[in-house]
Amino acid sequence: MTAEAAAPEAWVLTGQSGAGKATAARALEAAGVDVVDNLSLDLLHEWASAGRARPAVAVVDARQGEVIAGLIPPAGVRVLYLSAPDPVLLKRLAESTRPHPCGDAGGPAAAVRRERELLEGLRAAADSVIDTGELSPEELGRRVVELVARAGGEQPLRVVVSSFGYKFGPQVEADWVVDVRFLRNPFWDPELRPQTGLDAAVRDYVLADPHTDELCDRLSELLSWASTHYAAKGRRHLHVAVGCTGGRHRSVVVAEALALRLRAENLQVTVRHRDVGKPDPR
Repeated sequence: MTAEAAAPEAWVLTGQSGAGKATAARALEAAGVDVVDNLSLDLLHEWASAGRARPAVAVVDARQGEVIAGLIPPAGVRVLYLSAPDPVLLKRLAESTRPHPCGDAGGPAAAVRRERELLEGLRAAADSVIDTGELSPEELGRRVVELVARAGGEQPLRVVVSSFGYKFGPQVEADWVVDVRFLRNPFWDPELRPQTGLDAAVRDYVLADPHTDELCDRLSELLSWASTHYAAKGRRHLHVAVGCTGGRHRSVVVAEALALRLRAENLQVTVRHRDVGKPDPR
């Protein structure tokens, strides 16, 4: 292992106002990460190249003004972008006493839109995106610490397999999205409808569809192959989101089955179910 490979990682933490950057920064500091808030872009490359004994994070966002739109992160620096749906951002901003960095764009909605435009480049360059819309401060803190606050050295690729319901919106954090709405739907069975993909009866129903095993086998083979190439390029995090209509039945079963196969390939896998606890409005 080279000294360069063993060096703790440097991250840029960015995202829109109200998405939880301050909460994330506090959690990282508590976990022993060196955090610099609102680092001047003129100092970013010098900061990135500095020697360090532990992971470091620089919070960089629209407070820098229009110049943020042209920022290219220094080589080797990873980018963590925090996002949230507009209604959530507007609600949080209404409860905040801090002025919005794009407040001169007009009203609150216009400020949110302008800030998103300024950060488009960083969003596109992000190694990881976290949608904080439905996360508690504690859960957000756990997510960012899990992602950033690790010991130095080469780290294995970590895979998150999540389930979600299309009717509740896209899974914006995802790198890969798998649509399983072609599988037969337990929702139309009155006995299975109130249950979820975590219940044995629903799991057996979905797995009885001959396409389910084939889908999981093909996905596992492809992801196992791709993971070696992601890791070779220094990628440390991959999020695969599995979606069905309501996020309670088919996507949950497939996510669990896929995770089981990936673990058998010696990948580190975390499973999350975004919408499994939500009532189906139908």
